[in-house]
Amino acid sequence: MSEVRFPLRRATGALAAALLALATASANTAGAAPAPTYRADDYADGNVLSVNPPGENGLVNAAQLAQFEATGQRPANSTEQRTQYANLLHGYPSLTDAALPQYYNDESFGVRAADVTRTEQPAPSVPVTIYRDRHDIPHVYGSTDAAMSFGAGYAQAEDRLFEMDVLRHYGQGTLSAFLGPSCANEQMDHDELLLAPYTEQQAQTQIDALPTRYGAQGALAKQMIDNYVAGVNAYIAATATDPSKLPADYAAALAPPQPWKASDVVYVAALIGGIFGNGGGGEVRNAALLQYLQRQLGRASAGRAFTDFREQNDGDAPTTITGTAFPYEIPGRIDPAKTAMPDDAAQPLAGGPAATTPGCDLVPSNATANGIVASLLAMPAHMSNALLVDAAHSADGHPIAVFGPQVSYFAPGILVQEDLHSPDYAAEGASFPGTGLVELGRGEDYAWSATSAGSDLTDQRLERICDPAGGTPPARGTYYEFDGQCLPMTHETFHETAVPKPGGAGAPAVIDHDIYLTRHGVVQGWTTAEDGKPTAVVNQRTTYQHEVDSVIGFLRWAQPAQTHDAASWMAGAAQINYTFNWFYVDAHDIAYYSSGMLPIRSDVDPNLPTWGTGSAEWQGFLAADAHPHEVDPPSGYFVNWNNKPAPRFSAADNQYGYGPVYRSQLLDAAVRDQLAAHGGRIGRANLVQAMETAATQDLDGVAEIQELLGYLGNRPEPPGVAAMLNQLRSWSASGAHRRKAAPGDAQYADHAAVAIMDVVQPALIRAIFDPLLAAGGLGGEGSTGGAVTPSYTVLPMQWVNTPNSGGAHLGSAYDAGYEGYVRKVLRQLRGEPVAQPFGPGITGRLCGAGPASCPSAFDAALASAYHSLVDANGGATDVASWTSTPDTVAAKQTMPQYDAIQFRSIGIVGQDPIDWQNRPTFQQVVEFPRHRP
Repeated sequence: MSEVRFPLRRATGALAAALLALATASANTAGAAPAPTYRADDYADGNVLSVNPPGENGLVNAAQLAQFEATGQRPANSTEQRTQYANLLHGYPSLTDAALPQYYNDESFGVRAADVTRTEQPAPSVPVTIYRDRHDIPHVYGSTDAAMSFGAGYAQAEDRLFEMDVLRHYGQGTLSAFLGPSCANEQMDHDELLLAPYTEQQAQTQIDALPTRYGAQGALAKQMIDNYVAGVNAYIAATATDPSKLPADYAAALAPPQPWKASDVVYVAALIGGIFGNGGGGEVRNAALLQYLQRQLGRASAGRAFTDFREQNDGDAPTTITGTAFPYEIPGRIDPAKTAMPDDAAQPLAGGPAATTPGCDLVPSNATANGIVASLLAMPAHMSNALLVDAAHSADGHPIAVFGPQVSYFAPGILVQEDLHSPDYAAEGASFPGTGLVELGRGEDYAWSATSAGSDLTDQRLERICDPAGGTPPARGTYYEFDGQCLPMTHETFHETAVPKPGGAGAPAVIDHDIYLTRHGVVQGWTTAEDGKPTAVVNQRTTYQHEVDSVIGFLRWAQPAQTHDAASWMAGAAQINYTFNWFYVDAHDIAYYSSGMLPIRSDVDPNLPTWGTGSAEWQGFLAADAHPHEVDPPSGYFVNWNNKPAPRFSAADNQYGYGPVYRSQLLDAAVRDQLAAHGGRIGRANLVQAMETAATQDLDGVAEIQELLGYLGNRPEPPGVAAMLNQLRSWSASGAHRRKAAPGDAQYADHAAVAIMDVVQPALIRAIFDPLLAAGGLGGEGSTGGAVTPSYTVLPMQWVNTPNSGGAHLGSAYDAGYEGYVRKVLRQLRGEPVAQPFGPGITGRLCGAGPASCPSAFDAALASAYHSLVDANGGATDVASWTSTPDTVAAKQTMPQYDAIQFRSIGIVGQDPIDWQNRPTFQQVVEFPRHRP
């Protein structure tokens, strides 16, 4: 058993001096830092731009807080990119290349002398200089890699110190100790420990292992991490003597910032990778669905119905690579003895955390003791998009790209911008605070970005509980069978003392998080299988204990000597263990690579739990060239919005949305429209227009209305229903946009159609699928902030991922909902072909009694929607006048307010909402007219 304690200490003058000495020691080398010559070694000629709302500056000191509270004025450079970002929503229809700088900022290397707002030398003995531009973006120039890394740490701490502290405590599982006791903080602590329960020594071991695992590059990576941490600590030391550098947020934490350690980088990497770079791990939920279908349909029909809902390899699913198959997880012969089915997979696991905070049952909540962290639980997992067009289809003869990650909206932002340079490193772009390197951005003559792929790198196993003495094992036994042996689980207890902070409530709480581990991974809880025999459910993840290994790939991308074309860039992508779709562009080529340390499974069903007894172990990992990848596709472009990477590349076990409808089709159509409108060759502004066109569209309206109208035909409808269908018909024909006609309008231009779609869609879903799925329960999937996202409890996908699903206001929307199911049903009802039709088990229960019962079920659903909307609009029967839905009435908001993007505060000073648009958070617009010789 091991313990982790994180005591809070007050920094003193002596401590500050010691920190500064420690911080400068490892980066202290001779030589002066070079000047930031504007566009030196930069082959973009000003054609690479970016935006990252709300702004670069995340520091609010005590004086700035007092000014904000008195006047509402926020610190400089903390909100101006929010305005740029918001304004594109109404500026894009007439956008030109010349107008792009109104909405994006120059991402050229260096900074013009006239634009330098201040110059910083963090430590006199370290040869690094930080030049801040008029957006407060740091341009860090070091004479060595060590010095540059030191400067990067100092700059990130200057911009995001308190946020970095929140992230490292989240990754440690100690948010309650840092921010005070609350259900939300305790939930996040325990959830993170179920993902990556690392003691400080275990986290440090990952970093210490880099040189052994990766040779010279590993040694360089370790050196850079150590010097990055030294730079962070140099800034922390400076806060002890200069109050203007200390975030006022620390008053709420009741303690000044504490020194950073290299292990903290691992904690942040584990947190970010676990949210955005994970996939799979839904096997027990799948088992619950299969068992439910068996009860509803019988065993003979349930298997086919389960496969139909899973859509693991639906031939109609849109893919980023279209002409080449990359088979992965294609089940062949399955050994049924290796499948481990719980007795009742729907039952909650036993042995979870005890509620130590009064009234806390570990149900997610958006409330914290002091309001500093607002619903981090709602951070999206699979977001982001990318559009790339090759040289042959570019107006200038050079490829173009508009791409970026959608990491939700925070104040300050959860990505920090930076421009980093040393003799061997040159990159500019975005980094997660607490990690240091540029993870998304550009090099000398190329750029890259990512979307979450969610490929299957996590499995759930059932460990058979045993008694080492040969007796009857207990229900929550801590010994398990492997290769004929009865092995002990590892037991670690993570302690934290949570003291109420200003604005909080309750008494101090001592929280013990008991975590058990097997050779496969972290025990999530206990259940039974094989007629009552105790088992433990364990998540086995390929990236466990390898959180920082991916730094090798990121480091390579910023080294001009290592990355110089699409092939060398792919070599770096293959070294990233997390599951992402990566995209590349230079002056000649566009490229795509889907990364991840993906296990090879032998004769097992990848959708269901397997035994952990040793019979179903992984058989190595997918080779680099077997990952989906392509350079300069035959179509002339790539689009991706977290959709399926390639044909026959199986959807992970927790991904149910890879069917015939996916939001990437909006991007695909918009790019094709732009190419058709401009003679087959487009420019950067045209590609931005394609992105933003899709950013305002309602996927339900685009994908389903014409299919619904085709099914309903010309049969007479009640006047109110007919009026609703006419509104939907015209809205769909114009693109089904959720957009105001002008920025100051109170309502959407097509307010009636938007309201109708929001009510009709769940009504249709229920009319079709309630007879089969409703008996398993309604609601709860994706619930956040106390609101419930409509779903069937037994099928792990929400009905519609609307702009305000579950009250989260995340911005990113229409990811993995029932659009594909509904469209498939409508096409089958009309006799139209589909690649993977629903089988008789499902079709026999559609609408109650099969296809013949659907006309009356649809009539009832449409009539119910009509009456619901009449009530929501004060009894108005004039359909065209409708501006509200039951949800907006309950929230006392207009539809645009209900959809609006909200910036969730990780600090004292927040940001005002902006109108909804469905696009990346940090976004680059890229064209390189030149390439290195």
